[in-house]
Amino acid sequence: MAKLTAYVVGWTPDKMPLLLEGIARAAAKLGSTPVPPATLLGVAALDTPDHLVEIEATAVID
Repeated sequence: MAKLTAYVVGWTPDKMPLLLEGIARAAAKLGSTPVPPATLLGVAALDTPDHLVEIEATAVID
């Protein structure tokens, strides 16, 4: 089980296809199944100016 939160700089709904594409690429690279973010937050900026997306994940492992 996992909970994902995506923080996206300058979020607008038209960016959803790009976000989903990025998630799918990352999941393929990691060899896992993509999971849509449980929470998506649009933000003005992140702590590093060059970063546009930050993903926070909390997982429970039995």
